Amino acid sequence: MVSSIAWLSSLLVLAKATSADGSHACRPPSSDPAAFAKHEFDYVIIGGGVGGLTVASRLAEDPSVRVGVIEAGDYHPSEPLIDIPQNIGLLVGNPEYDWAFSSVPQSGLNGLKVAVARGKMLGGSSGLNFLAWNRASKPEYDAWSPFASEHGWDFDGLLPYFERSTTIRPHQLNPFPGINGTQEHAVYDAEFMGGPIQLSYNDIYIDTVFPFVESLNSLGVPTNPDGDNGRSAGVINTRSSIDRSKGVRSYSTEYYCRSASQSNFHVLTGAHVTQILLHPDNHLKGSFAASGVKFVVNSSEYTVKAKKEVILSAGVIQSPQLLELSGIGNATLLKSLGVTPLIDLPGVGENLQDHLATAVEYELKPGARSFDELRINNTFKAEQSAIYNASHTGILAAIDPAMAYIPFHTILDTTQVENMLKLSDETVPVEGTLQPLQHKIQRQWMEDATIPQVEMILFSNGQIPPLANASYITIVCENLHPLARGSVHINSTLPSDYPLINHQYLSNEFDVQTMLTVLKLALKLQDTPPLSDIIQTRVYPPPGALSDDDLINYLRTIALSAAHPAGTVAMAPQSLGGVVGSDLKVHGTTNLRVVDASIMPILVGAHIQATTYAIAEKAADIIKSQLQAH
Repeated sequence: MVSSIAWLSSLLVLAKATSADGSHACRPPSSDPAAFAKHEFDYVIIGGGVGGLTVASRLAEDPSVRVGVIEAGDYHPSEPLIDIPQNIGLLVGNPEYDWAFSSVPQSGLNGLKVAVARGKMLGGSSGLNFLAWNRASKPEYDAWSPFASEHGWDFDGLLPYFERSTTIRPHQLNPFPGINGTQEHAVYDAEFMGGPIQLSYNDIYIDTVFPFVESLNSLGVPTNPDGDNGRSAGVINTRSSIDRSKGVRSYSTEYYCRSASQSNFHVLTGAHVTQILLHPDNHLKGSFAASGVKFVVNSSEYTVKAKKEVILSAGVIQSPQLLELSGIGNATLLKSLGVTPLIDLPGVGENLQDHLATAVEYELKPGARSFDELRINNTFKAEQSAIYNASHTGILAAIDPAMAYIPFHTILDTTQVENMLKLSDETVPVEGTLQPLQHKIQRQWMEDATIPQVEMILFSNGQIPPLANASYITIVCENLHPLARGSVHINSTLPSDYPLINHQYLSNEFDVQTMLTVLKLALKLQDTPPLSDIIQTRVYPPPGALSDDDLINYLRTIALSAAHPAGTVAMAPQSLGGVVGSDLKVHGTTNLRVVDASIMPILVGAHIQATTYAIAEKAADIIKSQLQAH
């Protein structure tokens, strides 16, 4: 049974007739696999999502370099279900846009299978996500350095690439109230301009937002006016990847569009890569070189060659799948499935980390307006559709921006923090993997009163599911730094067969108590003004007194992925269980790199799209510098 929370697939059913304005229209990608395969590419890139389109676009800035991108999904220009901000979530589970993966039954979630949403389109998951754009704290990125000692994998080394990928809408004020009602504004003019991804604050805010912020302030969680400066803790007004000039999602197809007119840049859609072609490298004994890839279109197989490198950007689920299908992975597993092992890398597919989420839902008093007004009031919906079509503004161009990143020290007393540290110590890391070093780092994060451990997000609508004529808010609660480590592995040699995904959610007591901590904080909001002033009743968990055991059972029943997976092709030394080095080359290869969220050695406490863009921007510079060196 898939998790019962419906919010990922039924947020707001807005009429598809509501139009976007063609913001992503550009030269369509190729649909001719034979013609694509005839090209002599320097770089063949597998996957046209955040990592793939970013690194491809940057490499193609050199007109002497020929770049080819292969994407399994299609290009969807001017698609309202992608573009209109209030349509977020409607495409999740739709096989035309979403791979619609599912986990194996999770023992820690009473046997639930959890939906794993991953974008199947040009743009990848950046066309499917919920638009939030934020960074983790500086120490979280600095913690990558022990795993990757070269090329500057820390906050300062990533910062230029966070900035390079974006353009921040200038002259916008952050209206979130600070402590005691003070206003602290982070104003940006032109210092982060020129990147393809457009970032902005909302122009309007629904009625529920400021009571949520002020109630969290009352509970001791302060407003943070700028959560992207290396200090992420507090209540933030997250920027969103929305182009306010058009009122539409800004996602990685922007990179495609900026490069589509170049004769050295080619993208093939509707093509499923089945194997990376590897052979012994003649120049480095014991290593393998990638010469190209095989792919399938309409049951016909093609091969395309790469003169310099193959870059794998298929994402956290499919990058390890393709490595294993190509003979790179745990040799014992590969042999058991009939795959000839070429490079024995047991870390492939291991180290899966994700933010587990649960939710608290409140019905609002009559007169309190949430985004549910679009669902229950046809007149209001028609008015907002007219506003959006005329000016690209209004409620349809807004999202929920209020998020709280909370350290344990903010909501627990000293004794309670010590108890959490003891629980973490009781979760024994597996030797010979990344876990011992990860656990040490995560313990340091818990001791640091500035590093968030849990997150709360306000969704200004009902989602589990709502009554026809009522308005709600849903508060999503997440564990930012779980100790659980899962895996992604093939179970078949058929590339069309989905891999086995096992997150190991709530498989240890530390993760259970972490989720219980943030759930209890969300329940306190019912009695904390001014949010309590507009709450009629609690819907989920059911009204009434609940013991810790009741709440833990709720957690094991109402839970889902926050869709922030990372780590399955980890950047770390091979001796620690890593798969790629600091230059993102797969260990044991001379020209196969991985550029996507799977290379994160340890998951950060943020929505990960901004970090993935920065990884890809940095990867492009590493590749260019190494090319120049040769």
